[in-house]
Parts: sequence; structure tokens; C-alpha cells
Amino acid sequence: MQVWVTAPTDREIHPLITWLQSISQPTDGQKYRFRGHDIVIKTTGVGAVATVFHLSRALQETMPDCVLQIGLAGSYAAELSPGTVVRVQRDRLADLGAEDHDRFLDVFTLGLDAADAFPFQQGWLVNPHLQAFPELTLPAVQAITVQTVSGSASTIARRAAGYHPQIETMEGAAFHYVCLQMHVPFLQIRAISNYVEPRDKSKWRISTAIENLHQVMKQWLDAWLR
Repeated sequence: MQVWVTAPTDREIHPLITWLQSISQPTDGQKYRFRGHDIVIKTTGVGAVATVFHLSRALQETMPDCVLQIGLAGSYAAELSPGTVVRVQRDRLADLGAEDHDRFLDVFTLGLDAADAFPFQQGWLVNPHLQAFPELTLPAVQAITVQTVSGSASTIARRAAGYHPQIETMEGAAFHYVCLQMHVPFLQIRAISNYVEPRDKSKWRISTAIENLHQVMKQWLDAWLR
């Protein structure tokens, strides 16, 4: 089986590379042989545009058995504190649309796209593959994807009321969109680095989130890839 592990940035995926290098040898660039399986590492860039380009180009050349996206996220939910690791059940583009004075109108409300046209389900990009990974017992969450991270009280309140998200990222919905369109099994795994609140970097826990993310990844890959 060939499994791709993707991340927006090198920092988010570097600990996994270090672990793979300690237990195996690269067979071709960032491809590692693990118990008869190929794990391929790919950095796809920050934001939806870079994610769509790099992932689509790679999938046109090779179709793996599964694609994972790992990385950091902000939390809207009090119970999802910094350091918590989650899997994403459904995601959506939360800032693609138009402003109408103080209101935000997404592309579905504007009539520019159909909320139930594939791959959307009522505007959401739903992962149908979660049950295929029973070894991964993480909270399953609802996410939004934005290109400008929420950092003001008004933006946070509007997005929370509009979509009731539990987490926020800059790439997740783009990842879901590409994988659904290409009909490849996929899974998005995120670690909470901070609460979604007016921007205060002193409260961010990036190192803890990355450490916890990769502890989960190592334990899960060890259990899954037998």
C-alpha cells in the first residue's frame, strides 16, 4: 500500500520525517518503506490555492491508496484545548463569497454554486472514509477553512454563528475537495495550537501541538500499517 502524508509546512511534518528516517531508509526522495508499505511525504504549501495545485498535480501523476493531511488548527470549542489532536469529519470554505454590508454571503447563498452538487453536501465537504480507520480513535470534528485566519471578535462571532465550527484551518476544505474529486481515500488530522480568539501569540502552543500530533501519528501508523 502507498500512503501519502501531506502538510502545509515543513515544520508541521518534520518530526514524522525524523521518525521515518530512524526506522527505515528513503527509497526515492521522500518515500520511505515501512513494513512493506510506502509512506510518501509531501509539503503542499500554505492556503487553499497552494494545496489544490500541489496535490492535484501529484495525483495526476500517481494515485496512492490513501492521502493524509496533517497540521495545526485553531479551536472554537472550549473542550478542544491546545494540544488536542482531532480528525475532520466535514469541512467547508467559510470566506469564499461576498460581503453585503455587515453580512457575509457564501457562494451558495449567492447562487454561484449549488450546495448539493458533487462534491458538496449542503455546502460541506464530507469525508466518507472515517470508518475505514478504526484504529484512529480521535474526536471527529466540523471544520471551516479560511484564507484570512480569524483574529478579531467580529469575524470570529460571524463565522461561529454562520457555520458552528469546532476548528479552523487554511487548507482543509481544499484538501477534501481535491480528494473527493479525484476519488482517493483521505483523512485530515489536526492538532490544536490555539483557541480562535482575538490574536494573541503568547497563548499559542505550537510546539506542544506538533509534538502531540506526531505522537498520535507514530502510534497510529504503527497500529494501522501491519
